[in-house]
Amino acid sequence: MSNMRVLFEDATSYLSRADWQPVVHGPLAEIWQASSPASERIMVPKIESAPDYPQMLRNLTTELARIERRSPDEIHEDMARQFFDITKLRASADSSLDHTIPLHAGIELFESAKRLVVASAASTLMRQGNFGRNIPKRALNHAKHVRLGHTMEGSYVVPVISEVRVPDVYADNEGPGVLPELDLKVEAARFDRRVTTTMARALEVLGEISVNRDRTPSSAEVHDAVSEGVSRELCDAVARVLSTGQVDSYDVNFQWAPAIVPPRLLTSQVDFPKESVRIVEDIADTLKSAERVQEQVIFGIITNCAAPPHEGFGRVTVQAAIDGKVRTVKFDLNWQAFGQASKFMTERRPVFVRGVLHMPTGRQATMEVSAFGPDPSTMTLDDALEGDNTLGGPDVIPPQRGEGA
Repeated sequence: MSNMRVLFEDATSYLSRADWQPVVHGPLAEIWQASSPASERIMVPKIESAPDYPQMLRNLTTELARIERRSPDEIHEDMARQFFDITKLRASADSSLDHTIPLHAGIELFESAKRLVVASAASTLMRQGNFGRNIPKRALNHAKHVRLGHTMEGSYVVPVISEVRVPDVYADNEGPGVLPELDLKVEAARFDRRVTTTMARALEVLGEISVNRDRTPSSAEVHDAVSEGVSRELCDAVARVLSTGQVDSYDVNFQWAPAIVPPRLLTSQVDFPKESVRIVEDIADTLKSAERVQEQVIFGIITNCAAPPHEGFGRVTVQAAIDGKVRTVKFDLNWQAFGQASKFMTERRPVFVRGVLHMPTGRQATMEVSAFGPDPSTMTLDDALEGDNTLGGPDVIPPQRGEGA
């Protein structure tokens, strides 16, 4: 990872998180001062296109290495990944020599990276147990711009790199009483983090039902896992590496970008020992032969919450990016979920909604909701303290259905 370029924004993000403050601002550089009693000062170069920028950056990392008693390479790597989520795929074999693995296992590991990204991107857009040839085009295109880093030591490690330079909330800069407008560029930038979040949760659930139990999961448990992002394609991505017979385990480690609030309550690593391959393959077969049930997933911001008189539910309006366009979608929630929606609207928090989407030509788009909550790819301190506050199933269904118009 030390070959990644460090930008001015990366360096200042790192320093801010390490309790440094800017004290002198100039057109070519800034002077930052440590908050510690030593009051150390360092110079941070600003012009990334300048011929001396690489040398000045090396001077910066060398000084920080002296202060922090770490190596300059470690400082450089931490700066470089400020706005990047790193997903490390590792295939381990007891018989490996010098951090190598057999050729066939290596090929499957790289193929697994692509399958995991595509399957997770597809499940970010819709929840479906088996996509087959119907993988959304956006999921396929997403895999084309995700990057791979150089392989790393530790048996055989392939890092998948996703950029995440996005705000956690929509800024209140439109004036008092004016609701924010959904920004398509911001939503497009959020997609990378959302895909990695989906991958982490889906692999966590797959690990729970294939590794952490002493029995094969029931069909009902497998189908419940679909709502969490598990699909046949995701299972295949794991099984193909393990089924080579040349690795002892396959694990996926998630390192979230330090500068962006991490997703809430997700495990940092999921491990699949070679003994789990049979159950993972069985789960894939169950999903392949199951009846295709499709639920759309939309992300957006709430622009209105209304409580129709004499009704047992609240009505919510969300602006969401659907097929590259801003669409307004209305749906009904019970009072508990409606209370959450009102809170998220006030906080200008992105939300997710899962269910059956209806978009008739020339008419209002509506949704029959099966799950609603804060965007899983963002988190506040309240979310962490409250735990998983996503409402799903009958918890979000209003006792009396409105027309949603």
